[in-house]
Amino acid sequence: MKRLLGLGSLLALCGASTASASIVINEALGSTTGTDAEYIELYNSGPAPVDISGWRIQLWDSDTGAPFGGADGGTPYLIPAATTLAVGDYWLMGNTTFATFWSGALRDQIIQENAIENGSYTMILRDAALAVQDSVYVTDGGVGDAPNDAGAAFVPGATIGPDGANLPAGFYRVGDAGATLALLEFSPLPSASGTPNAANLPEPASMALLALGTLALRRR
Repeated sequence: MKRLLGLGSLLALCGASTASASIVINEALGSTTGTDAEYIELYNSGPAPVDISGWRIQLWDSDTGAPFGGADGGTPYLIPAATTLAVGDYWLMGNTTFATFWSGALRDQIIQENAIENGSYTMILRDAALAVQDSVYVTDGGVGDAPNDAGAAFVPGATIGPDGANLPAGFYRVGDAGATLALLEFSPLPSASGTPNAANLPEPASMALLALGTLALRRR
């Protein structure tokens, strides 16, 4: 199920106006058993709605070698005009395969099949002015692999991976917009820890409090 990572997974959190800094990459799944069921979820953790029209997700190949710095899939994925993300709400991008496994998690935007690289990649969220709002480097640990922005050196807001000796299937923030990243499972499909278009599990301390509260309710 959900697994926490150590210091390497700590996020530096990057608000309509200054509220834009509240929009984060909350969860993403890119590699699964069989045909990849892929999705990317954004979340508004701020105090006000944010106009995300024209924002984009960029995915850059981060494996060493010839493809390094190339755009993955059909990126950039542009968010349509007249799109405002309410406080505490999600924006969900998903491919067709995703819809067959999470039929109840309605997509806001369709992305192509095999949109996310099955090797090290850098995911960057940019606003309409192309300012970086959030970023995650996902790595399989290959020698020479590195985060990048179209091939240029780039310092991501967070790094996650490898998962053993492999590329993480995906990641999520522990608690929506939480400061810690954890791994999604490669198998089974759908990923048991995936919560597209729904709240992520809270931080471990909060989970313990919730468990105590549940026990108290059961004893009444």
